[in-house]
Amino acid sequence: MVVEDEPLIRMSAVAALQDAGYWVLEAQNSAEALDVLARHSEISIMLTDVRMPGLMDGLALVTWVQLNNPAIRSIVVSGNATAAQAGKAGAFSFVRKPYLPGTIIQAVSDTVLRH
Repeated sequence: MVVEDEPLIRMSAVAALQDAGYWVLEAQNSAEALDVLARHSEISIMLTDVRMPGLMDGLALVTWVQLNNPAIRSIVVSGNATAAQAGKAGAFSFVRKPYLPGTIIQAVSDTVLRH
């Protein structure tokens, strides 16, 4: 699942992952992400931005997912947060923005292999 409030960035990430053969769901904020998670128990990886509108930012979302769905591996994508902050929240991996589509594909592939 890709959680990103910027439509063009979200569409680009989803398209890159789909082109790489992944089945991808998407959400534009934490509230939508929680709804998607409630309806799709098959989700194994969540890629989330940090800065988003709503009650939870991406780091809080990662913490919530780790507490409630510990089998899901989270990848934090941010131009503002650090890898250390992502790790403290419970993220499995971190990607700095801006990134190339191949970077996201590699991060997801690495997460799948280590899952």
